[in-house]
Amino acid sequence: MRIINWNISYAGDIKKKIDYLKGMLTQDSIVIMQEVKPYAYEYIKQLFTDQYTMIYSLDYRQPGKYDSDARKLGVLILFDKQYEITDAGVINRSPFPDRTAFASINIDGKIIKVLALHSLTGCAYYRAKSVQYESLTEFVNEYQPDIVGIDANEPQIDHFDVKEMKFFDNGPGAKLFFNEISNLGLVDSYVKCNGIDSFEEGMPLIKSHYIRRKGPVRYDFLFVHKNFDINDCSYFYEEAIGAGSDHAIVCGDFIL
Repeated sequence: MRIINWNISYAGDIKKKIDYLKGMLTQDSIVIMQEVKPYAYEYIKQLFTDQYTMIYSLDYRQPGKYDSDARKLGVLILFDKQYEITDAGVINRSPFPDRTAFASINIDGKIIKVLALHSLTGCAYYRAKSVQYESLTEFVNEYQPDIVGIDANEPQIDHFDVKEMKFFDNGPGAKLFFNEISNLGLVDSYVKCNGIDSFEEGMPLIKSHYIRRKGPVRYDFLFVHKNFDINDCSYFYEEAIGAGSDHAIVCGDFIL
């Protein structure tokens, strides 16, 4: 099975991005996307509705009358219609449910739990970012996902051991979340697949995003349960930038 995580970016040509994504899809793909605005979702539905089931966060937490565009950056889980949904929704106890989505999927008689997340930015939301992470930690503890795709807007200092990462977060939330992910037996697919056991302080293990004042960072992650066999996990940064996003695609091939 191929699993893809990509913040497609709210800006730019959605057609160009999805044309690039289509070239990466396999029949049994699961795709997690962040910053999917309503117009982008409508475009994706037109292309994929016959083949793929879609769980879109803004279908569950619709923008209100006075909501800004910050409440219209939905997340999307896309998977083949051959798989049955047994449960789906958003994290209602999160301050921003619209930046969360989950789906429990029956794959050949096995329930696989998928979680799609998009963290707030500390520069814009300060302590709210930590509160969001605390609610996400609570949910993963209860839901116990098998797959987590996230634009984390973290860490400050990357590390092959998530428990050794250092965070920007103005509170305990991000550290709680990454620690809980590890405690539940989820692994960083890129690290495990490539046998990474060293790091250079101040540098990401691989670039997934670029911030003008911080430089290259790895904010995008694909976590899977440690029992998954990982055949490949790669970051496609230049290709994703060329397609119009500002984040790398994280793409992995797994045996569940």
